[in-house]
Amino acid sequence: MPQGVSAQDLFKLKSVSQPLAVDQSYIFVENSVDQVSNGYRTQLNRVDDAGHQQVVAVNGKLNVQPAVVGNQVFFAANIGDAKAQLFQVPVTGGEPQLVTTTTPAEAVNTVLATADGSSVFFKTTETAEQPKLPSPQAFPQTRHVERLINKADGYGWLPLDVTYRLRRFVPATGVVEELFQQANDFILTSVSADGRFVAILQDDQPENDRDFAHGAYCVDMTTGDVVDLTATLPTGRFSDASFSPDGHQLALVGNDGEFGEQTVSKLYVANRETGELANLTPDLQADLVPDFAGDFVQQPEGKLARWLDADHIVFAAAFHAHSQLYVAGDDGVKLVDNTARQIVDFDVIDAEHVILAVSYQDKPSELVKLDLVSGQEKVVYDPNAAYEGTHEFAHPQHFEYQAADGQPLEGWYLPAQTQAATQPVLLYVHGGPHANYGETFFYEFQVHASRGFGVVFFNPRGSTSYGQTYENDVNGHYGENDYHDVMGGLDAALEKFPALDPKRQYIAGGSYGGFMTLWAIGHTHRFAAAVSQRSVTNWISLFGTSDIGFYFNPIELGTDLFDKGGVASYWKQSPIAYAQNVTTPVRLLHGEWDMRCPISQSEEYFTAVKRNGVDADFIRYPQSFHGVSRNGLPSLRIQRLDDMTEWFTAHPSVQPEKDEN
Repeated sequence: MPQGVSAQDLFKLKSVSQPLAVDQSYIFVENSVDQVSNGYRTQLNRVDDAGHQQVVAVNGKLNVQPAVVGNQVFFAANIGDAKAQLFQVPVTGGEPQLVTTTTPAEAVNTVLATADGSSVFFKTTETAEQPKLPSPQAFPQTRHVERLINKADGYGWLPLDVTYRLRRFVPATGVVEELFQQANDFILTSVSADGRFVAILQDDQPENDRDFAHGAYCVDMTTGDVVDLTATLPTGRFSDASFSPDGHQLALVGNDGEFGEQTVSKLYVANRETGELANLTPDLQADLVPDFAGDFVQQPEGKLARWLDADHIVFAAAFHAHSQLYVAGDDGVKLVDNTARQIVDFDVIDAEHVILAVSYQDKPSELVKLDLVSGQEKVVYDPNAAYEGTHEFAHPQHFEYQAADGQPLEGWYLPAQTQAATQPVLLYVHGGPHANYGETFFYEFQVHASRGFGVVFFNPRGSTSYGQTYENDVNGHYGENDYHDVMGGLDAALEKFPALDPKRQYIAGGSYGGFMTLWAIGHTHRFAAAVSQRSVTNWISLFGTSDIGFYFNPIELGTDLFDKGGVASYWKQSPIAYAQNVTTPVRLLHGEWDMRCPISQSEEYFTAVKRNGVDADFIRYPQSFHGVSRNGLPSLRIQRLDDMTEWFTAHPSVQPEKDEN
């Protein structure tokens, strides 16, 4: 019988991202995890329609952002501990050559080539400040904090002295020139075919830490003129901008900011000359900025829309927990692919074909060529073909159920890979809450299934991909409909799948999922054990300690902490307020560098339940940000899974009780 997925298979499984169509072949990033260095690795590969494969570049830890000019691939790469620089290598592979000679403190972030092949544009970030240090310094320096936004989870302390530059390399002359520099960050998203115009995204009021408008701008490299493309949406938040082939229009992905960061995004077209902005998808229920709650995708390019030809735009969106692919133009918006999977990245081959990097719940990653007219597709490359010949993934079973108020909901059951007649059930809750489980590979779930757990997971109200009303439902009502949706899903799964043992129910989740785990054990005693990870436990203290607390909490909880009744509302929606009700054995897992939900959140909760005699413990993960389970140190990702299994195994059963609240 083929093996299931073991925790150590993290070092065997690979994924693909950032496909780039070049002359009937495809250059792409292949991602892997290296056990020896305990880190992440990427390399540039090339494959054609016939399946002929070739390694293009393997230098360094990071090889991303491929852009082609003539027969050369330009890309960003890290060599040793140096910051990323710009390299070039022949399309057919070879020894990469260093292009840039920037200062040691300047890193290349983004690489784009003009369609006419005249230039390679790249953005750099220069700062000598260290965001985090893993060990003590002999002569440490103080850090002066002046801004409300002064840290970012996954990075660390934001620098006070930083310069962002746009540079251009001209292959014909070998000259690297600086086009502009500024003290405020920007995102380079597109370059016109002739290189005269660039599209950037940046904060509309970069000095105002309480204004979150993020607009799209067009910069004329000849005159220096800057046009605000989204001026008519002063609170808008935009995530992508792409020039049309003739450079007169731009496809934009973003929203009007009505509901803050959780506002569902749409597709717009902006006229570069007139500034006219038109929403092409006002009635589309899918979200053009998808947020799949997975743990396997690495190094996505994040391009959300591309011009298919002079009149049509192809874009991906998330709808009811899977990706959809659309084509929009003057003749309307047409759905061209509705396969149950996640589209990680894509590129246009020609007016009728695209290349997709995709992922399924039971297939980690593939490169697929899709015919937009016929709907036919062909797998071009599977990075895990050899592994899949000797291993069997657990296959999910999708099901639907209804909440008590009639709201239709959906969930999945991933059966345990065991010969036992019954299996313990692990209820897993996603983070966010504005994200969604869906049709994408989840390494951790596969490991739990191979260890004998039947995993069930749902998208309660508050999740994305189900429309704005559904997503907004949790705001000001944490622990209400969302809690009942999750528990109702568990009841539905137990009724529908008799292999699940009602005497062995467990619950786990991270971030908002950790919140829901602790909320659940404060309101029911049905679980044999719980594992809460990087959780929100106390909204009051999170307000001033999280990197996003002061602006996230007021929207999510329906009031500001300092409004009348704010403290009472925050406390009512905090799991720690119900700690005295807890009898379920609970293990808390938390990264020591977490800036989204600081480790003090778990410290508070551990103290609260431990003093009441609850069987509880607390594991601290060093050098770990909030994303420890997705992009943290690989050794700790594996340790975390072992820590969960150990806790559940140590607490084998409980007689389920009816929910108390």
